[in-house]
Amino acid sequence: MLDFDLKTKQDRILAAALGCFKQYGFKRTSMDDIAKSSQVSRPALYLLFKNKTDIFRAIAKRFHEFTLVRAQGALKEEGPLSVRIENAIIARKRPLMALAFGSLHGPELFDTTLDIASDINQDAQNTFSQMIENVIAKGEQDGVLDLKTSKLTVAELTALLNASAAGLKHHTHELEAYETLLRKSISVLLAGLTV
Repeated sequence: MLDFDLKTKQDRILAAALGCFKQYGFKRTSMDDIAKSSQVSRPALYLLFKNKTDIFRAIAKRFHEFTLVRAQGALKEEGPLSVRIENAIIARKRPLMALAFGSLHGPELFDTTLDIASDINQDAQNTFSQMIENVIAKGEQDGVLDLKTSKLTVAELTALLNASAAGLKHHTHELEAYETLLRKSISVLLAGLTV
């Protein structure tokens, strides 16, 4: 999922902490657990991170950077606009949902992210929304999408796509089912707008 450079102490700590958070949950994971799992001393751990919240925020930032790069790559690929948008949304959401669905503590980790990394989440979501808005606006300008008939603005269509991705996580607890529903939802939304 995430590419950690295990040769660096910081990445070794982040990878170990992610494993601890998935295994024990955020609340039950201690700095001692993270130090042992990453094979660094507690003093060395505290030199790099103030506390487990600081570590969690660093992981959240890394997750969002990873998904945004993948989403941008999907938008730049060749192919129909609707497929590129679909692939970008999947590239953004799949790793996050894999974490949420892939651990007994996934829901806690998801809630913890909303609580202690909300600024990081919001910045990443704003960046992603702007990416989608830009490609939709270009598609409308190029005559590939027709938003006038539906009376949607570029921002409204982007909001609908994002809301679909966010809301569908409540309808399944399996990653593959989530991705299937998300692809169908995006396809339905864009099918009526594609010229």
